[in-house]
Amino acid sequence: MPRILISLLLALLPIRALPANAKDPAPAPGADPSYRLTAGDTVTVAIYGEPELAATQTIGRGGEVRLPLIGEILLAGQTVREAERLVESTYLKRQFLKVPVANLIVVAYFPREVSVLGAVRTPGTIVFPRDATSLDIVEIITRAGGFLPISKADAVTLTRRLPDGTDRVIMIDLDNVMSGRRKPGRDRIDLAVYPGDRVWVPERLF
Repeated sequence: MPRILISLLLALLPIRALPANAKDPAPAPGADPSYRLTAGDTVTVAIYGEPELAATQTIGRGGEVRLPLIGEILLAGQTVREAERLVESTYLKRQFLKVPVANLIVVAYFPREVSVLGAVRTPGTIVFPRDATSLDIVEIITRAGGFLPISKADAVTLTRRLPDGTDRVIMIDLDNVMSGRRKPGRDRIDLAVYPGDRVWVPERLF
């Protein structure tokens, strides 16, 4: 078959996604595809074979970044892998690229902190590891130096600011949890502490 005819046939083929067995670009060292992006994170988004489309942006308060050609796109709340797929589908749907392959790297994590006050050995601010989205309440207390002899560990309060601006106060019996006597059916996620939470450990009244 003449070469020019082969070229014409290839040009007429429909746009298609990568085959199921195609390999994604290798993630950057230390990258966690399941890490969930948040406002304040700084990310670099690159498109394989399209160096002019690479961009480094800090995710805004509304969860958005601005990328070449497609403009504003919401990434906060997405995992790294989900964000890559969203970028790819956006370039594809808008017909800017035929087979886009995105690679997203978190180059700087927004500081995440939780305050621990009251009857612990080192009250103050606990900084989350750079790639952690939550910490277990037991680990938080451990990082704060542990309880004092006067701590009322069965009445620890966790205060969380909700999206509507109100506070949710959760009472936690850590004496029960740390001694291994957790109540049947208690969900582990109930004990998760998130950035911005406030932990208060009261003193016992003798």
